[in-house]
Amino acid sequence: MRNVIVIVGAGFSGTVLAVNLLRRPGAIPTEIVLVERGPAMNRGVAYAARDIPYLLNVPAGRLSADSADAHQFLNFARALLPEADGEDFLRRSLYGDYLEDLLGRAERESAPHVRLERIRDEVLDLKPFAPHGIEVRFARRQPMQAARVVLAVGNPPATRLPWLEKLSGHAAVRDNPWDLPKDVQEHHAVLIVGNGLTMADAALALSWDQERVPTLHTISRRGLLPQTQTQFHPCSACGNGEELLAKSHSMRGLLKASRELARKVESAGGDWREAVTFIRTLAPQIWRQLPAPEQARFVRHLQAQWDTHRHRLPPQLAQRLAQMRSSGKLRVNAGRVQRVTAEGNRLRVDWRRRGKRETSSLSVDYLVNATGPDYALARTREPLLQSLRAQGLIVSDALSLGISTDASGACVNARGERNENIYYLGPMLRADHWEATAATELRGHAERLAVHLMR
Repeated sequence: MRNVIVIVGAGFSGTVLAVNLLRRPGAIPTEIVLVERGPAMNRGVAYAARDIPYLLNVPAGRLSADSADAHQFLNFARALLPEADGEDFLRRSLYGDYLEDLLGRAERESAPHVRLERIRDEVLDLKPFAPHGIEVRFARRQPMQAARVVLAVGNPPATRLPWLEKLSGHAAVRDNPWDLPKDVQEHHAVLIVGNGLTMADAALALSWDQERVPTLHTISRRGLLPQTQTQFHPCSACGNGEELLAKSHSMRGLLKASRELARKVESAGGDWREAVTFIRTLAPQIWRQLPAPEQARFVRHLQAQWDTHRHRLPPQLAQRLAQMRSSGKLRVNAGRVQRVTAEGNRLRVDWRRRGKRETSSLSVDYLVNATGPDYALARTREPLLQSLRAQGLIVSDALSLGISTDASGACVNARGERNENIYYLGPMLRADHWEATAATELRGHAERLAVHLMR
């Protein structure tokens, strides 16, 4: 008997899971099949090698993919950059190199009865077969039978903006924020829809050539920019979290307790980011304790504020955006786009400023969709997830935050039962855990899932 585990996606989640499976061999021969449809293994979109040196949003000293070795990534970086510090924000492509090296070492050191196979292809569908297996169907190769399949497909693409449907294919529309125009000039105007981390990446890329910086306009509902990272330390004034957990029946009470904690930390000479980081560690427990109406209230009223304080910018990029704003090259707006129409090669954007009734118009040379990942399963553009949802093999949570799973990571099906063959690992775990995007959180899920799968 041979245990075949197929991992769909070789970005952070898929790679770290494969590493843990190689290091935790079970009793029977095991074949780990790592499938990647993109151009490079172990990188995904986040850590791909690009012309522009995008920076990690977290300091090097907090990015280990191994909970047992807190400085693993930092030590890897120092082998190439001897002056690297734990508080440095290093290149994202370097982290891709680290993941590739990590998997290579785990493969070389693995037990003889555990084998890793890398496949460059796209998984289009999964079909259960009797008695307890699952057939994996690919775009370019014959199907494969597996005992378990782990969906580690990474962040989903952004939502399709409804007012762009009629402009599909227009040269000025960039629905993929990584596919930006190369011919942008200083006299051009660009609208970036969204004000989060994806917007910051797009703004950096569009302004990389200092001699040809266009005028960048941004629009989001609230006009909130991500906060800036600082050098801070683990919270020494946060206690054990009992008060926060005690308030986890009401968003009003939880918000009050969180603000009081931030003030307490700052009055002790600390940084409010310490409080946010501490709350993150409690987030899964808090989320599960919140009644459904309170969860919905958070998503509707407070999620945007949480996201801007939780997902922060490296100081270098924050400074760059501040300079662009002061020079007038970056104009941040709060409001809603109502209509976009083509005017030859350009676009006319009609939008309404937040709190205003009158409509304003903006003429731009390019429009970039930088609204960030759309986690709603009902709107997914991924063919595999579309098929699994249609079959009832995976379902969304009530708030459309992600994919419903049980405590082990097994997907819940349309009948509310755990699927013994299909698991999920990645940011769409936020459906049940809320916080499931950072390396520290996902590595923990990967380590626990590896133990479960190898039992």
